[in-house]
Amino acid sequence: MLEKTEMTENQQLSKEDYLIRRANEALSTDIYAAKSWLITAKSLFPQSAKIQFEAYRVEKLSKNVKEAAKCFSEIFQNFPDDRDIWKEIERITSSLRSEQCDEEAELLCHMFQHIPQDLQHRLLIMTADHSEDTMEHCKLLLLLLKRFPQTVATHGPRLVETLLTAEKHSHPGKAVNGFRKLLACEALPLLGAAPVELNARLSLRLLCKAVEFYFAYIQQPQDNQITKPWDKLFQVVELIGKKLGWELSNLFTLPWSRETYCDRLQQYANAHTASLGEELVVRQLLICSVVVLIRILNEHAALISSDETTYCLVEAFADPIPTAGEPKVKKRKREEPIGIVITSDGEYSGNGLALAVKLYDLIHSSEYLQRETAKIIQQMRLESWLNPFSNDLAMYKGMHHDLLLTLPQENSLCAQLQLASTCFFVKDYKSMIEYITLVANALPSAQGRVSNNLTVPAIRHLHYLPLTRFTVLQYCCRLLLTAIKESFSWPGGGGDLAIGNALVLLQIDWPQEAGMMSIITQKIMSRRCFSYPLFQAYIICVDILEELTYLWTDHGGGILLDIAVNTGILQNRRISTRGADKGVREEVKQTMRRQAARDGVDALDELLQRFILNEKKALQHSLIVR
Repeated sequence: MLEKTEMTENQQLSKEDYLIRRANEALSTDIYAAKSWLITAKSLFPQSAKIQFEAYRVEKLSKNVKEAAKCFSEIFQNFPDDRDIWKEIERITSSLRSEQCDEEAELLCHMFQHIPQDLQHRLLIMTADHSEDTMEHCKLLLLLLKRFPQTVATHGPRLVETLLTAEKHSHPGKAVNGFRKLLACEALPLLGAAPVELNARLSLRLLCKAVEFYFAYIQQPQDNQITKPWDKLFQVVELIGKKLGWELSNLFTLPWSRETYCDRLQQYANAHTASLGEELVVRQLLICSVVVLIRILNEHAALISSDETTYCLVEAFADPIPTAGEPKVKKRKREEPIGIVITSDGEYSGNGLALAVKLYDLIHSSEYLQRETAKIIQQMRLESWLNPFSNDLAMYKGMHHDLLLTLPQENSLCAQLQLASTCFFVKDYKSMIEYITLVANALPSAQGRVSNNLTVPAIRHLHYLPLTRFTVLQYCCRLLLTAIKESFSWPGGGGDLAIGNALVLLQIDWPQEAGMMSIITQKIMSRRCFSYPLFQAYIICVDILEELTYLWTDHGGGILLDIAVNTGILQNRRISTRGADKGVREEVKQTMRRQAARDGVDALDELLQRFILNEKKALQHSLIVR
């Protein structure tokens, strides 16, 4: 019964289908028998696309890439419009474009290599033309150009035009999109490396589009990651720059070095001083400088802001330069003060900022350059890069009054620190204390540690301060302490309140501020007394307590102290080593012991934070504020 049913089915099949069926039946047990059936079928029906395709499928299943390529070539030549062959062509081209191939895709790519080159070329052209999807069409043309570089001159300009038109209609105003990515990452490197003449105006337009794309991509990386985007951008600048006849194009073949690139750009500008009104010179200088500047800013931003720590640029403290009549200090060898020094508490020296400022000044060094730079900034949408840089630029240039206008618009801890810093250096101590209070009220949670290089030999010192609790608090205390120290030389300055506040503030920097303690000791000894109602609330550093205790003894000078009661009101009674009041003497000793016992127990950061927030009026009174 079963045999009869099979005979009936075979009778219903066409002769072609019958032969294909017999081949398929043999395929699972005997590949050679299957091939024999198909050889017979091909000889009987040489014009059958169905049989030809089945022969191709069998060769592919047996992983015989050479025979599969031969069969595929015959079908493509004889039956170019067959639906099955077009599905297979789509699988082949998809495999050729894929970066991660499965086993079948690898087989198809290998097979494609054995197809005659003229057929490969024709296949890719026909596939591109056959595609109704513009993105697919562009990808296929790119595949053609990669496989056949000799076709770049013919098909490259058409591809570029298609990409530009498609982007204009699909993604207006959006720099990062699929069409721009194909242009910047694939099409332009191919066109740039090929012996193809490009219109200068078009080349410049394409280069600017590529630069804008990479800048936008680097600032906000997309899901489809581009590996080493800066290297790819530099390659495009070098290749297209060469086609434009740019002398600076060779710069971008050098290994990346901030210093080397900046020096070369400056040398180029110096060598062409007389030509800085000519478009060829100006255009390459500006675009190349902008590319280097943004890379420096990108690296700089990454180095001063990470997941662990963010840094804030502030005016720090410089060792004074001895005047001509002042004797040189012989106690220790000191470095000669130099111009502007940038330091950091991390490994990064901050030199990226100095180089960025140098380049910024270069592209703004004449009115014409300023106008052209403004155009490029607008065209490439560089505001998002340059705006964060503007405050540090102003800080570096000492443009304090500009900062006082712009920084209040930013509600951030860094902005408040920079405002406190700026107010100190313009001697607006009243405003400085207000900003320091805001900072103390919003200290970071990360503890950090005190800095050891807030002061260096320099004319000016800029410092990248880590936004951590101890470093921020230390910097605020140093601002206040330095302002108080300055008041010591003013008529009426340096009274007990100023001395007491200074003693509180220098605790966080101890023993870095031991030199300040010597000044305070001299002040107390010259006054023969010291009264500070906040003593018990805030002074706990053992070394400072020991120094004061020594001054209080007969050997230290028998200085009068008023420290025993923390009422916030100056006491009329003075405690002295002189006289017969042994109870008072014991009271001072016990006070000193209690205070010393708190050292290492009380959290110094909390104590100083409390001091700044609760004793703002006392701090104001110890300074001459305007």
